Amino acid sequence: MEHLNLLIHLLDDPDQEAFQQVSKEILALGLPAVEPLEEAWFNTNDQLTRQRIEEIVHSIQYDGLYSELAEWKEEGGSDLLRGFLIASRFQYPNLEDEKLLDELNKITRSVWLELNDHLTSLEKIKVLNHVIFGVYEFGGEITDTKVPDHYFLNNLLQSKHGNAVSIGLLYIIIAQKLMLPVKGVDLFGNFIACYTHLPSDFEDDYKPVSEVKFYINPFAMGAVFTRKEIQLYLEKAGIEPTARCFIPAGNITVLKRWALDLMKAYAEEGKMEKVKELKVFIRILS
Repeated sequence: MEHLNLLIHLLDDPDQEAFQQVSKEILALGLPAVEPLEEAWFNTNDQLTRQRIEEIVHSIQYDGLYSELAEWKEEGGSDLLRGFLIASRFQYPNLEDEKLLDELNKITRSVWLELNDHLTSLEKIKVLNHVIFGVYEFGGEITDTKVPDHYFLNNLLQSKHGNAVSIGLLYIIIAQKLMLPVKGVDLFGNFIACYTHLPSDFEDDYKPVSEVKFYINPFAMGAVFTRKEIQLYLEKAGIEPTARCFIPAGNITVLKRWALDLMKAYAEEGKMEKVKELKVFIRILS
């Protein structure tokens, strides 16, 4: 800690080469250096020092985020919630996971209390829709579909408004916490979910034609529809149908889609530094 304090005191050196060396040493210390750096920021009025501290803290936090994301991907991305929390720290590095988890657990419990084993797949989705969109009043933000703020889990839980991707992720996360076989579908120009068949559906020599039982649009309050509607949507949009538009997507693909859409939103606002950082995020998931 003494060595770190000494390095922080050297940050006011106007010599750029000296700063690069000091910065390199602080960056090597990683996340434990963040708190002392933030404290030093509050205790100085020197603008150059403040700017340099901000740059170093930003780099440390992003390096940590990228490492965590790479680890999540290497482990197979099975926990979409963890992936979404990591992704939300892209904009909110000091996010308090506990608060968000408490809120999600509250919603999940509300759904669980109304579910039972005798309900059909459609009835289970009806319950899920009732709680998320009726009781908790989550909804799509139709007017500003490309606002970066609408992509992050903390903002979604606080405002109850999001876009197709963020609401879709929330919907899938709650369904999966309840052991419902709901997955994302990486549909061009939109983002939907699907309810898949369980192994028990394949008993008595019954073989479903598709892995998907039916499709769900979380952005339209959980409206249920069929493959035919997707085909009509693609025709109307002049998009050539591919398998990707109909099949369940893995969590890594889903989070990558989140990042691609967010990158476009930042590009529209001219925030090219964010675009650059998201390219790294996407490369890790590719």
